[in-house]
Amino acid sequence: MRLASLLLVVSLLGACGSTPPAVPRASSFKAAPTPRVAEPARPRLPKEEVTFAFDRGLWRLEGTLTLPTREEGERVPAVVIVHGSGPMSRDGVMRGQIGLGFGFELAVYQRLADALADRGYAVYRYDKRTCGAFNDCADGGFTSVPYSLLEVEFATTEYVLDAEAALDAVAERPEIDPDRLFFAGHSEGGELVPVLLSDRPRVRAGVMLAPPFHTMTVLLEQQSERVRWSFTMAGQPERAEAEGRELLAAAQALRQIERGTHLGAPILGQPPGLWESWIELARRAPELARKLDRPLLVLGGSYDYNVAPSEIESWAKWLDGASRAPHRVRVLDCVTHALNCITQPDATRIKPDDIGRDISPAVLAEVSQFLDAHAARAKLTEAGR
Repeated sequence: MRLASLLLVVSLLGACGSTPPAVPRASSFKAAPTPRVAEPARPRLPKEEVTFAFDRGLWRLEGTLTLPTREEGERVPAVVIVHGSGPMSRDGVMRGQIGLGFGFELAVYQRLADALADRGYAVYRYDKRTCGAFNDCADGGFTSVPYSLLEVEFATTEYVLDAEAALDAVAERPEIDPDRLFFAGHSEGGELVPVLLSDRPRVRAGVMLAPPFHTMTVLLEQQSERVRWSFTMAGQPERAEAEGRELLAAAQALRQIERGTHLGAPILGQPPGLWESWIELARRAPELARKLDRPLLVLGGSYDYNVAPSEIESWAKWLDGASRAPHRVRVLDCVTHALNCITQPDATRIKPDDIGRDISPAVLAEVSQFLDAHAARAKLTEAGR
């Protein structure tokens, strides 16, 4: 019995000490793939216009933000439109250009906003501080703003600060991608775009539509000649002489401002201080443009009587020496100061049907391709961070 018990114990000990069968490592198991559950599609929001105002100093500036079709929660790139000279509303209504009436009203900024929204951009346009109930948004309208305040409140430097405040307000909205912001300025506003980009490094690029290169002194001299020619060709020699002389006298007064010899009389009904602030910024704009590290698109038209094609050519020569950004400068055939197209190349034979009632497709193509390129680049840069 003792021997049997001992053999049983040895047998049991041997079983416990034997090598156990190999167990596959966990890493050798291949788990069945988990079926991917498709995320529910986010609802599409329609294109819409939103009334949107912002405060700047004494002024509350009303405007409209046009939002494109987009997914719920999606942030889209945004463009802020900067006005041309005069009491421009948010819609930028133009009835013609110097020496050429269209015979209809073209809401330039409203049409531009609508077209860019169709291409995926939010566009903000607002009433210029010179446009309101106090003057019926008209050059010759009643104004309750004291003359002594005009030089301060309506100086061109204030328009720059308004545009920057508009951009800052738009960038805070939940629909807007703050890394894809752009300025698009027209005429005087186009000339201010290099200043705006210099002040706002977050802005990706700028569009300059019909921007003067020189100061208004030079432009008024050019416009005087254009007015004389156009009204003479239209069989109105007396009007040609009167309006041409008025513009030339204004140019001579601006020369006095530039030399510091002007005695303070209004120029074309406006205080000299307003012109002085515009001249100062116009002189700075080319230098700032050449130093920019972000691109500019400069567009003008061969049919522009307000800002001659030679002004756009001056931008081209000037920016050709800029190496920090890939600027693009173009003079587009048949395009006017209002960005529409006149199909009749002979200005003496223009008929109503020759005058386009919308923004030129060539303008929209240039602007949208430029914005698309730099909006996409900004998105790729952000994704790579």
